[in-house]
Amino acid sequence: MAFEKKSRHRRSGARYVVYVACLSALLTVSKLALSFVPNVELVTALIVCYGSALGLAYAFPASVCFCLVEMAIYGVGSWNILYFVYWPLLAAISSLTLKGNRLWLALIIGAVGSVLFGVLSACADTIVVAANLAGNMLGKYFTAYYIRGLYFDIVHTASSILTIALLYLPVVAALKRALPRACFIHISRARGLTDMSYVYVREEQAL
Repeated sequence: MAFEKKSRHRRSGARYVVYVACLSALLTVSKLALSFVPNVELVTALIVCYGSALGLAYAFPASVCFCLVEMAIYGVGSWNILYFVYWPLLAAISSLTLKGNRLWLALIIGAVGSVLFGVLSACADTIVVAANLAGNMLGKYFTAYYIRGLYFDIVHTASSILTIALLYLPVVAALKRALPRACFIHISRARGLTDMSYVYVREEQAL
């Protein structure tokens, strides 16, 4: 009984790790595939879909793993602050708010998130150079930096809205068919046993 319990727990944990790794890898591959197009990416749409279809337990760690892989590929810079704040935050918001395949809400989250991405990018860069600037210059630097990249932010926001509009419903449906919503190990006391033994029952709810 104990061996079976540990075996089931191990299989469930291993499957969860594989799911998260695959979701994270898809984020990296999609970003690399469109890296030749400035500020056009599928990461926003995919994370929104992950949150809606699979919830925080999958979307959040996948987004963090994506950030770690990006840092391993491109090194350390001001953008690391942006990534480790923005992508997990997008995963959390999508997971907590997107229920019932509400496309209109997904579009709003994608649009607002893309605008916030530009603001946070300017903030991250300002923080990095803050040590070399006088206090009264920080606001001017932030404004100048943000305005300079405003065109790219517009492209980013428009592309995020378009990709979510096209991909949200089919990708969410595909994720629900392919992956379980949750894999849990539940402990139930075995009925009729006098030695207070426990049986472990694995419940896997497919969507």
